[in-house]
Amino acid sequence: MDEFDSLTDGVFFVPSSTTGKAAGKSQSKASKAAASWDHFKLDGFQQLKDVNEPIEAMEIRHTLFNQEWELMSGRIENVMRSMNTVVLSAIYDFVHNAYSRQSSTAVMPFQELPTGLIFAGINVPDHDILFQQIAQTISSSIPPSTGDLGAESMELENSNKKASFGSESHVVILQSKDCANLKSAQKSMIEQFLGLGIAGAINPIEGGARLQNYDMLVLERWYQSLCEPSDGKGENRMQPTLVIILQDFESFDYDTLQDFITICSNYQERIPFVLLMGLATSIDALHQGLPKAVLSRLQTRKFQMQQSSECLTAIIEDLFIHATVGLMVGPLPLKQLIDQFIHYNFSVGGFISNLKYIVMHHFYANPLSILCDRSLTAQSKALDLLTKGHFDHLRMLPSFQQYVGDKLEVDPQEAEMLILDDEFLVQQIPDMVQGLLEYHQNFGMIFDFLWFLQSRFSISLLKKPKRALYFMALEGTLINSSHIPFLQSLVRKLDSNSMMVFVEDWLQLFKESPRCVPKKSTTLENAMDRELLVVQSIRDRMAALLDNVSEDSVTSSSEIEDNDEEAEASKTSSGGFVKKRKLVSLNVYAHETDSRQTRIAMKTRETARIPKGALGAYTLLVKEIDETISRLFRVYLVCHTSMPLNEICYYSQITIQQKAFLPQPRGSIQTALGQPEVYLNCDCCRPPSGSAGQSLADLVLPTQHDTCILYKLYVECGRMINMYDWFTAFGMILERGQKSDGVEEPPSKKRAGGRVGRAGSKAKTKANANANKLDQKEVQARFISGVAELQFMGFIKSTSRKTDHVMRLTWGNI
Repeated sequence: MDEFDSLTDGVFFVPSSTTGKAAGKSQSKASKAAASWDHFKLDGFQQLKDVNEPIEAMEIRHTLFNQEWELMSGRIENVMRSMNTVVLSAIYDFVHNAYSRQSSTAVMPFQELPTGLIFAGINVPDHDILFQQIAQTISSSIPPSTGDLGAESMELENSNKKASFGSESHVVILQSKDCANLKSAQKSMIEQFLGLGIAGAINPIEGGARLQNYDMLVLERWYQSLCEPSDGKGENRMQPTLVIILQDFESFDYDTLQDFITICSNYQERIPFVLLMGLATSIDALHQGLPKAVLSRLQTRKFQMQQSSECLTAIIEDLFIHATVGLMVGPLPLKQLIDQFIHYNFSVGGFISNLKYIVMHHFYANPLSILCDRSLTAQSKALDLLTKGHFDHLRMLPSFQQYVGDKLEVDPQEAEMLILDDEFLVQQIPDMVQGLLEYHQNFGMIFDFLWFLQSRFSISLLKKPKRALYFMALEGTLINSSHIPFLQSLVRKLDSNSMMVFVEDWLQLFKESPRCVPKKSTTLENAMDRELLVVQSIRDRMAALLDNVSEDSVTSSSEIEDNDEEAEASKTSSGGFVKKRKLVSLNVYAHETDSRQTRIAMKTRETARIPKGALGAYTLLVKEIDETISRLFRVYLVCHTSMPLNEICYYSQITIQQKAFLPQPRGSIQTALGQPEVYLNCDCCRPPSGSAGQSLADLVLPTQHDTCILYKLYVECGRMINMYDWFTAFGMILERGQKSDGVEEPPSKKRAGGRVGRAGSKAKTKANANANKLDQKEVQARFISGVAELQFMGFIKSTSRKTDHVMRLTWGNI
C-alpha cells in the first residue's frame, strides 16, 4: 500500500526505442513497434475490432476527421472575424489617427491620452483570443475590409498604404496577473516593446550607469532609435504609435493604474501612447476605479464588440443551418452545447472545444464514419473497405430499418435485396448519402425563407430566434407547430399591394440563393430551381392581374357605399341627402383621427382595390400562394430522422458528452473513497469474494487508505459524529491489520522446545506483541490528516454546539 499513499504522483510513459538492438528482435516484435508508431502517428485512432476494420479504413477515418475539423475551424474563424470586422476597422482607424487629429485641438495644460474603451462582454475566457485578434489587426499595415471592394479600390488602398510605410503600430498586452505593482507593470510593458524583434536595439546608459529594466528612459531611447531614418526616407516616414492594451481592466489594482496612466501621460510628448482598456461589465467600473484627476487626462472612445450569444447564433447558422460541413449535431447534443454555453460563462471557446470533442468522438468510435464524406461516390475507396461488420451496423440503423419498411409497401423485391445482398447495398449507399446532403441544402434555403417570412411582420411577441426555430426543426416539431399556420394567416391577410411586394421579395430571396444559380442544362437543375420557377410564375400572374386593373375600375368600398346611397337618395326626400352628407363628412374625418373605427375603415378602402370581376382570380392566386408556402415547409423542413442513413452524418450520443463536459465531482469522490480499488486498481484494496451483500462499513480493510477507512466509518454515523469514538474505531481497524501481519509459531515447535523453549517462546511472544503494538502518536497523526481531508472535501464541519463533535454534511451516495 506504500506505493499508493499519494494520489497525485505523476506517471510518465516512455516508449521503448526501436534502435540499437532492434535488428535482433523477432518479426512479431517489429510489427508491434510499427503498430505502436502508427498509433501515435494517427492521433490515437485505433482499429475497431467489432467490425474487423482494416487499417486503410482507420486511416480514412483519421483523414476525414482532420478534414472535417479544419473545415469547421476555418468556418468558425471566418464567422468570428466577420462579426467584429466593423469594430476592428473602427479600432484600427482610431489608433492610426489618434495623433493626426490632435493638431486642431485647443491648447491645454496637458495633452489628453487617446484611450479606447473596448466592451468585450462577460465571456472572460474568450478575451485572450479577442485581444490577440485586436493586436494583430492594429499591428498590421492594412486595415480590415469592412465590405466588398472593387479591384481598383483595393489596388488604390494598397498603394496608399505602401506609400505611408513605417506607420504600423507596436502593440503590447498587459494583464493584471503580470502587473501586481507599478514596477512590474512598467517592466512587462518595456520588455514586450523591446522584444518585438527590432534589430540593433540599444542598451541605454545614463551618466555612465546602466538603467533599470523598468525605467521609462529605456523605452524612450528605444523609441528614438526606432524613429531614426535608416534609408534616407525620413521625410515620408510616419512615426509609429505604441499601443498598450489593458486586457482585464476590472482586475487591475487601481492605485497601480492611476500611477501608470499618469506616467504615460507625462511621456506623451516624447512617446505617442494609445491605451485600449478591456471592460467586461460597464463604464461604471472606469469611473469607480480612477479618480477625476486621472480621467481628465484621457480622451476616451467606446467600442462595443459583438455579444457572444450573437456569435454563437452566427456559428450555428453557418455550420449547421446552411450545412457547410459534413457532420451535423443532433438535437440532444446541440441542446447540451447551448445549455452549457448559457448556464456557465458564455464562452464561445468552450463551445468550440465541446464541438471538437463531438467531431473527434464521431470519427474515433463510429465505424460508419468512413461514409461521412461530402464527396462520396460509387468509385470511393471507402466502399471497397466495408466488411461484414459494417453491413450489420448499417442494417441495424433505425433510419435504414424505417426505409426498408417503407420499401416493402412499394417494392418488396428491392427491400429484400437491401437486407440480403451486400453488393446491392453498396450501390445504394452513395445515393442515400448524397440525398442526405441534398436534404441539408434544401433545408437551409427553406429555413431562410421561414426567417424571411417571420421578419415581414412586426409582431414581436410571436417571433422566435433562429436557434429556437432550428432546434424545433431538429426535433421534428416545427412543421406541426402553430407558428407556421399563424404566419400563413398573416400572409393571407395582406392587401394586394403588400402581397405583390411580398412575392417580389420572395422571388428575389430565391434568386440570391446559391442553390438557384443558372444551370447549363435542365439535367443539372435541382428541387430549388423548380421551386424558383413556381414562384416566378406566381409573380408574373399576379403582376399581370394587377396591371389589367385600370384606375377607372378600381372602386373602394366606401365609393360603392356612396353610389348605393346616391341611388337611394334619388328615390327619397331630402333626408337621404343628409345621410349622404354625413357619409362624406365621415370620410373626411377619417383622415384627421386615429380612432380604431376609422383605421379599419381606411384599411378596408385600401384593400378593396380589385374590381368584382377580377376578385375571384385574385382569391385563387392568394390561395395558391398559401398552398405553395405550406408545401415548401411540409416537404423541405421535415425532420432529419426521416432520411435514410442519417446516423452517419448526425451525432446524437448525449451520455458520453455529459460525462466529458458535465462532471460530477461528488460522485467521483464518493466512488474513490468508498471503492478505492476502482481508481487504484490494486489487490490490497479489493474486497474479498462473497462480500457483495455486505454494507460499506463491513468492507473496511486495514490495507486501504486512511481517508477511505474514515469515510466508510463516516457513512455509518448520524448527524453529529463523536471524534473520540471515530478515533477509537479507526485505531481498532489499524490494530486489526497490524495483528494480521504478525506470524505465530506453529504448535509442534512449541511442544518440542521444552521448558527452555517455553521460556523462549514467551519472551518472543512478548517481543512480538510490543512490535505489533501501534504507536498512538502515529495513529493520531494519520487520523488528523484523514479528517482534515474529509473536511476539505466538504463532508464534515466543526460545530460550536459540541466541541468534541463534528457535523455531517452529506447523506447518501451518488
